[in-house]
Amino acid sequence: MKKLILFIIALFSVSFLAAQDLNEVLKNHYETIGMDKLHQINNMVTKGTINQMGMDLTYTVTVTRAGKMFLEVPIQGMVMKRGFDGTVAWMTAPWTGSSDPVELGDFEKKMVRVQSDLDGMLYDYENKGYKAEFLGKEDMEGSGVYLIKLTDATGDEYTYYIDAENFVVLKVKGSLNYQGSKIEAETFMSNYKPIEGIIMPYSMESKMNGQTQSIITVNEYLFNQEINDSIFMKPAPQPKPETEPQK
Repeated sequence: MKKLILFIIALFSVSFLAAQDLNEVLKNHYETIGMDKLHQINNMVTKGTINQMGMDLTYTVTVTRAGKMFLEVPIQGMVMKRGFDGTVAWMTAPWTGSSDPVELGDFEKKMVRVQSDLDGMLYDYENKGYKAEFLGKEDMEGSGVYLIKLTDATGDEYTYYIDAENFVVLKVKGSLNYQGSKIEAETFMSNYKPIEGIIMPYSMESKMNGQTQSIITVNEYLFNQEINDSIFMKPAPQPKPETEPQK
């Protein structure tokens, strides 16, 4: 009985220390990036370049406090658009031969919803439906990093690698369920710079199953812009040209 009591005490002590470490790391992270200022902005417009499949493409993405998102990418005289109005996620891909918008599937919609979170997944994670675990400290390419894992109700996992010295996120590793299999995705963040008291990354590299998918270079972040809310809404299909009846 004495051994059982000691085991229970030790177990609760470990859990308490883990929670303490989790809260301390998050506190330092929020203070470092200026979360108090970030939480006060209503929207953010990001402009930059994305290198994908050997092409350098410009992009503009708008994210709002209400959880809406709109992305525009000009491609060879056409424009790819992706939007989310808080309920409906959609995209246009004119290179398919149609400029009509299509609704995204459940997996893509979930990813768009994550991207539409202005504060990021770590902030207020419990109310967003995530369970957080502190996984300790390890080495990442010569830098000490703290690991925090978020798990959602579907079992998707997102592990944050937070620099142990500067408390910025260096990498996010996702293990995502997709059509009965697991997708391993990684995003590396670097080149952090301050803007209006908020620390933001200006370089991001995305990998899927170990292969680089895209490299993003941010040119500018703009806060609290005048935005027409209609850009987030799924556009109506383009009217079809009338055809003359055959004689």
